[in-house]
Amino acid sequence: MFDSQLQQEIPDGLKGYTYLIMQNGQVKYTRSHGYARSPQDGLQYWDEFQKMHVASISKTITTVATLRLLKMKGLSANELIYKYLPPDWQVGANVKLLRFRDLMSHRTGFTDVVLLPSDEDLSTRYDTLKNMVANGANGMRTRRYSNAHHALLRIILPVLEDYPYTSAPIYDEANTARRYAQIVKQLVFDPLDIEAALLDDDPDAGVLAYSSASDPEGVFETFDYTMTAGGYGWVLSARDVAKFWAYLWHTDVLLDASQRQLMRQTEMGLWNSGDTTTGRYYCKLGGWFKKDPDLESGLEHWLRSAVVEFGDGTAVVLFTNSPSGRGLRDIIVTAYEKAYGCFAN
Repeated sequence: MFDSQLQQEIPDGLKGYTYLIMQNGQVKYTRSHGYARSPQDGLQYWDEFQKMHVASISKTITTVATLRLLKMKGLSANELIYKYLPPDWQVGANVKLLRFRDLMSHRTGFTDVVLLPSDEDLSTRYDTLKNMVANGANGMRTRRYSNAHHALLRIILPVLEDYPYTSAPIYDEANTARRYAQIVKQLVFDPLDIEAALLDDDPDAGVLAYSSASDPEGVFETFDYTMTAGGYGWVLSARDVAKFWAYLWHTDVLLDASQRQLMRQTEMGLWNSGDTTTGRYYCKLGGWFKKDPDLESGLEHWLRSAVVEFGDGTAVVLFTNSPSGRGLRDIIVTAYEKAYGCFAN
């Protein structure tokens, strides 16, 4: 049974976790274990309704909002992005060649992205993104993962929503951030009756990040990603992500069949996909860490999330709030391969 195998694959030493197993969009199993907040932090046990920052799963969410808005405007993912940049932005070399699909699949070749070391990322603030566009792209559509790509959509979506009437609105940092949140809520979360936020200012609720199972005190009690979101930032529960994922791939409520197929072909909003027994699987991982400034050791406190859809319609959403030696995708895929054919047993 997949549920039993997944339990066996999850390593010891996690502060806590929750997961949902779905088949063709329907939840079949849920399991939770350990602390979302330790006794010293207020004692909350993990369950599928605990909310946390889902990090880069936000890229899938931003991609869906973008595809929906493009369709509403009678446009496709092949539309060029430069028309929808703020009017006062300088457009650098080769940026006028870039399409929405390039942005959402990390194939822009933005110079600032390509020149960074592989373990570094651009700031996702407004002025940094403005400079990135002004500095241009290499024209090769080099594939390089970066939070900057979907963060740029935070700036673009409000302009796209107004197009072609873009002369009066103000597309500055605060207004584009505010309207990005509104657009995503209207196009993604409201149709699914999901409550989501880019701001968590309640220090007494929600998931905290820990460095290990024995770590008594977590971090991340407050955060606000409003001004940097797009590639990360949304605060959701595992149940929320499961609902989003199910409606995305198994209904036409968010996207139509051709849009879903394009996402699979180009990996827009997806990353770390691969092949297994039933063919291609599609994946998005989220990870966010912070070093405790009060500890000399500088231990990393992690929030991690994963969602994987396999070729037979089996899907898993897994959240945890501490690091481990194994990646979440590896845990899920290994469990699936060992349990394949035994789902209903």
